[in-house]
Amino acid sequence: MKMRHLKILFVLSGNSRDSVKPGRSDVLPVKNPVHQADTLRTLGHEVDFFFIKGRGLSGYLRSIPLIRRKIKNEGYDVIHAHYSLTAFAVSLAGRHRMVVSLTGSDVMGMPLLLYLTRLFSRFRWAMVIVKTREMKARLRAGKILIIPNGVDTCLFAPGDKSKAKEQLGLAGKRIVLFVADPAREEKNYSLAREAVSRLGPDDTVLLPVHGIPHEAMALYYNAADLLLLTSLWEGSVNSVKEAMACNLPVVSTDVGDVRENTQGLEGYYITSFDTAEIADMVAMALDCKCEIRARERLFELQLDSPSVARRLIEMYNSVISQPERMAKNGTRFSKYDDG
Repeated sequence: MKMRHLKILFVLSGNSRDSVKPGRSDVLPVKNPVHQADTLRTLGHEVDFFFIKGRGLSGYLRSIPLIRRKIKNEGYDVIHAHYSLTAFAVSLAGRHRMVVSLTGSDVMGMPLLLYLTRLFSRFRWAMVIVKTREMKARLRAGKILIIPNGVDTCLFAPGDKSKAKEQLGLAGKRIVLFVADPAREEKNYSLAREAVSRLGPDDTVLLPVHGIPHEAMALYYNAADLLLLTSLWEGSVNSVKEAMACNLPVVSTDVGDVRENTQGLEGYYITSFDTAEIADMVAMALDCKCEIRARERLFELQLDSPSVARRLIEMYNSVISQPERMAKNGTRFSKYDDG
């Protein structure tokens, strides 16, 4: 059967402080939708972006007529809104065949945001994408499909560790990588810092990395000896999957889909929030001489970008194939209800 060419509109916030020039994929504010769009394009589909500008409620309200006009003029097959606040604005711009991707913050954060997200997911959105089973259980609504973010396994691949350390000026150091904004409370950086401080040797360095261009991150994963995640909660943890693609050991609290994706892998450890336990597991992982085969696991789980993109296309076609009234009113599509 010939694959149908789809015309898709991605709607997302353009308010990130890291945004420089919308239109360049290396500096766009939200890397996951951008990479997702690039992969969909390689599979023969057309993806446009609409960026909501202006901070706060007024910015989202001002975007509503602009979104409505763009959708009317371009005739998209499906609208894919990324994250809840953006999805609310698109919903208020009219009734469309609409798919919404949610993050952990949308579902695990403020109670009011969760309430509104549940309401819209039941009555306005044709399909909701979440990253983990935990997110789905918390959302408690129909029409939910679990699709984690895919990993660019061409960008993230094992490399020469010694050369990577030299490039970062950290030759001879044992690097514990922390990939998150230390200022974000839910990332729990203070716990990571306290745990690593217990290790003692001067050659062990906790390296927090935030705001680095996505394409430069592979160097940091390959220079590191370990990825440490101490988050209070997560969705589907991109940094862990990127570390897996580089065969980098991981110590993580039991959040998101980390346990599910790494269970049984040597060099991958799930810990509590106890500082001493984290320190012990970090030391164990740093001293591990085992063969790391996490990259193979990614492909087994179909978490590479092309596999994830094909799932999206299948879901888009399911939404499009429904009668228009059903799609606009958020009718449940049992084929994609993950139970």
